[in-house]
Amino acid sequence: MSLKTLVKIYKDKKIIRTSDGSFTLYSSTYNESYKTKSTGAFTESYHKFIKQSNIAERLKDKDIRILDICFGLGQNIATTIHEVEKYDLNNKLHIVSIELDPHLIEIVKSLYILSPVKSYSIVRELLNNGSYRNYSLELYISDLRDILYNLTGKFDIIYFDPFSKKHNPELWEIQVFKRLYDLLEDDGYMMTYASSKIITEDLKSVNFKVEKISSIGSRRHPSIRLYKNIDQ
Repeated sequence: MSLKTLVKIYKDKKIIRTSDGSFTLYSSTYNESYKTKSTGAFTESYHKFIKQSNIAERLKDKDIRILDICFGLGQNIATTIHEVEKYDLNNKLHIVSIELDPHLIEIVKSLYILSPVKSYSIVRELLNNGSYRNYSLELYISDLRDILYNLTGKFDIIYFDPFSKKHNPELWEIQVFKRLYDLLEDDGYMMTYASSKIITEDLKSVNFKVEKISSIGSRRHPSIRLYKNIDQ
C-alpha cells in the first residue's frame, strides 16, 4: 500500500499501543481514543462489553442478534468472536454494525497487528463476504440517527460504544435511547462504558434498568449493563 493511500485512510487517526499489548487508534477529530490506552483495547472490550453480555452462554441456547454501535476498529466484534470460538457452538450469530467513518473499515482490512489476530481474520472475512461459518454481518456506513429507525427486528445484545458524551453528544440523546430500548429483546442486555449520573438518569427515563459493573483501569466511572424494565 502506497504512502499516499495510507495517509488517505488514516486521515486524523494515529495508531497507539495499549497497556495489554493490543492496538487502537486515537482520533484528533474527537480528541479521544477508540479504546483506553491505560486499560488495553482488548481488555476493555472484554470486561465492559463481552463478559457482561454472557454471549457464549446465550448462544448455546439459540441464535443471537447483536447490534454493534459504533464499529470503530471492530474490537467489540473481534473480542466477541474470540469468546465464542472457545466453545463448540452451532447456533448462528448475526451482527448488525453501524459506523460513520468508512476509512475505519479499510484500516481494519489492512492493519494486521490488531488482536486477537485469529478473530480479526474472521472479522475481515465478514467485512469482505458478509458471512463466515455460523457468523454473519450487516454493516451500515451511516450516521446512527439516520439508520436507527430503519432497523427491523429485535436484538438480544446491544453494544453502545460511541465516543464520549463530551465529544460526541448527539449519540447520547434521549431519542436515541428510546429507540434502542424498543430494539432490545425483553430478555436482552445493552452494554456501555459510560455511567455518569446524567447518562444513567436519561437511560432510566426511557425505562431502562441500570446495573453498574465494577470499573477496570483508569476510567473514572464503572461500565453499565442495561435491561428492559418490562414490569412497568
